[in-house]
Amino acid sequence: MNEIKFTAFADLHYRKGMYIATVDDLRSIFRRAVNDNSDFVIHLGDMCNDYIGSPELIKAYIENESDKAVYGIYGNHELESANNSMAFVTPLLTNRNVIWGTEEGTIGDGYIGYYYFDTNGFRFVMTDTNYSYNPQKNVWEHNATCSYGPPNGNTHICALGPIQLKWLDNVLCDAAEKGLHCIVCSHTSFSKTWTHAPETNEVQEIFKKVNKIKQGTVLMSINGHLHSDHIALCDDVVYIDLNTVRNGVWLPSVDKHYTHETFQYTEYDEKGNEIDTKDRLISELWMSPQTWYFTDPVSATITVREDGKIAIEGMETNWLEGIIPPKDCMFPNEPIISSAVFVPLNER
Repeated sequence: MNEIKFTAFADLHYRKGMYIATVDDLRSIFRRAVNDNSDFVIHLGDMCNDYIGSPELIKAYIENESDKAVYGIYGNHELESANNSMAFVTPLLTNRNVIWGTEEGTIGDGYIGYYYFDTNGFRFVMTDTNYSYNPQKNVWEHNATCSYGPPNGNTHICALGPIQLKWLDNVLCDAAEKGLHCIVCSHTSFSKTWTHAPETNEVQEIFKKVNKIKQGTVLMSINGHLHSDHIALCDDVVYIDLNTVRNGVWLPSVDKHYTHETFQYTEYDEKGNEIDTKDRLISELWMSPQTWYFTDPVSATITVREDGKIAIEGMETNWLEGIIPPKDCMFPNEPIISSAVFVPLNER
């Protein structure tokens, strides 16, 4: 019986001087992938807040020491820094040949960031939930360079948009006709159980349609973005909201909670070569007054079988230096990715 095993992570948010995320955090995820015999590694967006300024991270991802295939998607922060255009970032989402959402299926100019790939009887559909509707121009627009959100005044934010929604329908119907089992990856969720994308109703209707054509066509939908930990089963589709790697809780404005605590900070040159590693105060990071961190980077190992059995192996850590966010904070979270096992479709 065919099965696939992969390691997944979300929302690393690497950028020099911004958060605590390090290249070694990414390497530890790859070490887990090797130890768990994962076939490849997936990131669910917001891996890096400055691709141009982070050659050391991109090298550790694209040219990882284990030579693992990597497949990533756009989060809402991939383009936030200067000159981080889609033309630059899109080729850095994956290190393998995939079928892009362009008419020709090629990467083209990079301004289509969604794609799919097939492996061992499974199809992974990698979406881009960074479109929004401009009511003044009556057009759908993608988040632009130097932004981490839609243009001012746009509605239906964190969306697929009608062109990509049609592409998703076609890709999943094609999978149903070919007997492929699909995992849909997105930054914003397609579950109604927690915060979700604007077209969630339409997406779930597509899931239902293709699963009527061929049972088990869509087995799972997995997302990042929310920095939280949820798992749900709806209409025989497993939905996973994968927790952030280390940025456990973010609050808009608070007093400093890290004062004398340090972390191992590595400096790199413009080519991504290591210069020096030293202790650095966490309080020097410009987003640390708003952020509570996990001690260890968390990820999940997920095994999917063609009969619909799904095993999620999460992991648990602690709050860095034992410093716990306020109990009544507006974005509560815990330092964990939950584990779960879902039985085959014919046993549900």
